Amino acid sequence: MSKINNPILCGFNPDPCICKGLDKWYIAVSTFEWYPGVSIYESEDMVNWTLKINPLERSSQLNLVGEQPSGGIWAPSLTYADNKYWLVYTDNKLWKGETSLQPLRDMHDYLVTAPSIEGPWSEPIHLISDVYDPCLYHEDGRKWLVYTKRDFRGVYRDLITGIFIREYSDREGKLIGEEKLIYQGANIKHDFYISTQIYEGPYLMKRNGYYYLITAEGGPGYTHCNCVSRSRNLMGPYEFHPYTPMLTSMNSNSSIQKAGHGNMVEGPNGEWYMTYLCGRPMPHRKNSPLGRETGICPIKWENDWPYIKGGGVNPPEEFTIDSDAIKHTIHSFHFDFSKLTKLPAELMSLRRTIGEDWCSLTANPGYLRMYGQESPSSRFHQSLLGARVRDYEFECKTSLTFDPDNYHHMAGLMLRYDENTYFYLFITRHDNGNKVLSFMVMDAGKFSYRNELITLEEDTIVNLKVIVKNYKVYFEYSVDETEWKRLDIEEEFYKVSDEYATPVGYTGSFVAIAVNDLDGYKRHADFRYLEYRALE
Repeated sequence: MSKINNPILCGFNPDPCICKGLDKWYIAVSTFEWYPGVSIYESEDMVNWTLKINPLERSSQLNLVGEQPSGGIWAPSLTYADNKYWLVYTDNKLWKGETSLQPLRDMHDYLVTAPSIEGPWSEPIHLISDVYDPCLYHEDGRKWLVYTKRDFRGVYRDLITGIFIREYSDREGKLIGEEKLIYQGANIKHDFYISTQIYEGPYLMKRNGYYYLITAEGGPGYTHCNCVSRSRNLMGPYEFHPYTPMLTSMNSNSSIQKAGHGNMVEGPNGEWYMTYLCGRPMPHRKNSPLGRETGICPIKWENDWPYIKGGGVNPPEEFTIDSDAIKHTIHSFHFDFSKLTKLPAELMSLRRTIGEDWCSLTANPGYLRMYGQESPSSRFHQSLLGARVRDYEFECKTSLTFDPDNYHHMAGLMLRYDENTYFYLFITRHDNGNKVLSFMVMDAGKFSYRNELITLEEDTIVNLKVIVKNYKVYFEYSVDETEWKRLDIEEEFYKVSDEYATPVGYTGSFVAIAVNDLDGYKRHADFRYLEYRALE
């Protein structure tokens, strides 16, 4: 027997869609403003999951430049049919204002395909706009797109019109026929939006002659849930599950909260599983700096209805499956840039492709050279590479050389949520000519700066480290990697969270290396490695 502990994908891995491929299982998750778009994890046993690919890696497939924090890629859906993989996704260009959500939104939905999960992934086909959370359903050679439709006029509760379905013609590369309304929610109230309901994230599947519609309801917070409905007819009407919601962490004391938004798949040995989005809030406050994660639970079928194995509606924190697989997933990594010919999938940029124009493994052999671009608050052209924070206690360190001319030149190590909230320790140049370590904070849009923490010698390799322990954030530095010195910095980890974002966010915390040149001349820094280690 093998034990599965939730979440199975720790850190920022929201809106999971699980899919049985040719001979393995895959989970696709949202990436929002992070690039390349969509992260796909692979498993052979449901026990171990490996980040396999971020398929939307070309600007012709995805261009997020200028998009808002927590905009971009929303709720991808991955399916396998006709000997290839089908990925549909929403690119949300506009969705929130400075202090409230935005009734008018600019959302575009696309389809890409590939003969294998490794690709090559096709150029995108535009399907439809002003809808979101699309899912492609396949049956007998025909295909239908299922999606959530909004109405900015306020005619419908929470501006949602309903869940719609429309046929897709693969031959013509477009939607055909008329759309049909098939679902309008289970009337589940939630804690973020007042006196309204949210129903979204539709996923359609078929088993034993029934069509099953799985929906994410209750909003993105602590009333989040998965609802299941079924019908003998693709177009409905759909009847509610005896347990509605069928899966939720509402009114649960579990460490797993916000459970909802997922789908089902038949796994190894004929066993069934349901994925779901979840969060692990800090014990003393409702903040989840690790972001929205991915959990999974075993499913049993009774009277052609799916139920959580073990009973109830709350997903288990852990369970066992009939497997001899040994869990080997670890979160720690050490990326030695002298040994890499390409960047690992774990390293992501913001909003645009990772290219030689700002990031190179060959410009200075043995190092990753990054050419500075815009400020850490830019939504356009940042030179930044980040990795998901997956643990509540960890340390991350890097080593770099950098020769700044003035305070417009910065290079260092960052713990960030988005452009409105981050902690940044970096090398720069003081007005007096000294090379110094400085510290910048953007606290939900409130800026602060410490100009000269430490004076550095010229022509030295500088090592920087960020540590999170007991929900506090600390920074250290070293010039020889044998004696680390803690700086006079203490910040709060809870701030790099969805709940602290303005007005709300959907991602999670990242550690990142960054270079900035506000003069616009692309001053470069060279990094030797990036290391992340979970603390026991």
